[in-house]
Amino acid sequence: IGFSAGAMISIAFFHMLPEGGMNYPLAIALGFFVVYFIEKLVLIHACGEHECETHPTGWPALIGIGTESLADGIAIAVGYAINPFLGITIAIAIITHEIPRGFSTVIVMKSAKKTNKETLSALAIDAFFTPLGVLISSIFPQSFYPMILAFTGGAFLYVGASDLLPEAHKRFNIYVILSVILGALVIALI
Repeated sequence: IGFSAGAMISIAFFHMLPEGGMNYPLAIALGFFVVYFIEKLVLIHACGEHECETHPTGWPALIGIGTESLADGIAIAVGYAINPFLGITIAIAIITHEIPRGFSTVIVMKSAKKTNKETLSALAIDAFFTPLGVLISSIFPQSFYPMILAFTGGAFLYVGASDLLPEAHKRFNIYVILSVILGALVIALI
């Protein structure tokens, strides 16, 4: 999770925003706050254990998961269209985020007493929406790509800083700190 946090934040700062996203500060802010809004309404990791007794599950959770995965697919395709290396780097950052999100989805679904079939269905829906986002990206004119990159850069900043970092730092551990720095450095050096 720490490595993923560093990678998500780093890809936004060092790759997505410099590739044109910095020219659209409103789109960056919208990306940040739209993901915040969606997450607080529907995503399964929207509340911590001390904040609420149950996590959203079922359709609201799947809508949130699907929306985030759709945006991930669009970010990969738009990044690739702007610069193939950027698209591959975005995909690497997304993959590092998907691994801990997949584990948390399974844990939350099992805690909610969902069956293995329901849990696998949630994971399959998540996996389906990323390639769908890649396909949907072709409906946007290329002149919108820098703005889309700015929006997704803002979303990456939110996910990295507000979802992943707090989760990674629930307890002090020097190895977690080093993994955050390593995630950021790997993406920055790429």
